[in-house]
Amino acid sequence: MTTLGACDNSPKLETCQFIEIEDAEFEVDAGDVDIERGEVEMVCGDKIIDVTWGQFRQKIQIDPGQYKGNLDAFKRQVTCMKDERSKKKEVLCSGPGSGNDFVPLSFSYDD
Repeated sequence: MTTLGACDNSPKLETCQFIEIEDAEFEVDAGDVDIERGEVEMVCGDKIIDVTWGQFRQKIQIDPGQYKGNLDAFKRQVTCMKDERSKKKEVLCSGPGSGNDFVPLSFSYDD
């Protein structure tokens, strides 16, 4: 029976914890310009990830920018989970515009 547990490919969902709603940034370093869009930073399992504001706006109809000064209110509106066994760069999130459905949002690893 131990081998059956090792072959289990069922999802292992972990709830993500929101850390910060970040504004768009412009960084200039000796001829290199780095432009970042507004992002929601969260911890999922042992990884810190960023999801752009656009992903939240398009897929679950919530604008993180409106919650910039009130992270707790954002937390009451949105729930995100990540399948720790998945290799996809997606988190599953639910918010006021998604009903009870969780929809995939693309993420990048925090840099």
